[in-house]
Amino acid sequence: MKCLGDYYHFQLSPSGRLEIGQNVQVRSFVSLEVNNGAYLSMGDNTYINDHSTIRCFQEIVIGDNTMIGDGVRIYDFDHTFSNYHIGRLSSTKAPVHIGKNSWIGANCVITKGVTIGSNVIIGAGTVVTKDIPDNTVVYSGGGLVMKTRHQAQHHAFILTASDRIEHLGYLLEAMPQVDFHIAAGSLMSPYLLSFNRYPNCQLYPLVYQDYSLEKLLEQMDVYLDINHGGQVDGILEKVTQLDKPILAFDSTAHAGNHKVSLIDVDTPEDMVNMITAIIERKK
Repeated sequence: MKCLGDYYHFQLSPSGRLEIGQNVQVRSFVSLEVNNGAYLSMGDNTYINDHSTIRCFQEIVIGDNTMIGDGVRIYDFDHTFSNYHIGRLSSTKAPVHIGKNSWIGANCVITKGVTIGSNVIIGAGTVVTKDIPDNTVVYSGGGLVMKTRHQAQHHAFILTASDRIEHLGYLLEAMPQVDFHIAAGSLMSPYLLSFNRYPNCQLYPLVYQDYSLEKLLEQMDVYLDINHGGQVDGILEKVTQLDKPILAFDSTAHAGNHKVSLIDVDTPEDMVNMITAIIERKK
């Protein structure tokens, strides 16, 4: 790889992989980052202009003879988030593939999970969020889009070390007016993360570093002791001290001496009715 000009930032983590083809050129202030377990490949005759950034957390492949303009950003990850928080330390990842003989104009942003075909031209300033087929010219001409981060009036909370949460899908579908906040002290499994397809499911991986357990306890109307596995961090005692209601299925309860309302696991509709009653009493 030939570095033209001055000042570069190259970070290759111990288990990251970087493959560089023939006659690859980068200019000043280019930043390349390949994290542990990730794979970055730049094909023959790749050219990267000044102030461009490539952040590789899973896989980024750039085909032969591709030109990358000034200030281009390529990311194969983004931060986890809910309508209540943005995770600083947790992320979701998906590969980025860019074909051969393409030109990515200045200040474009290529986001995770995108496949760009060969012989593609992307106009300056375009944010690419979906696949682009071969032999295509792409540019952005749209205006600014703003969406509200909706927050519900009613909240249920679950703290878990397991991705098995009893009847979670049923509860999310049955109670769209309630936001279900699910927190873990660690990263979450792909299975549990898949529940973010429900707009009322708010996920908090790495909650102790990335958010605040106290805020979640303060805002909740009810605690749901419906996670399999063990009780986490003495959470039931914390909820009891706040004098907030605890509901549990008989198959998941970690009750001990805590005041918990038990519900038959075979009648999740009773859980819905009890949450509804708690909400109604607060109105």
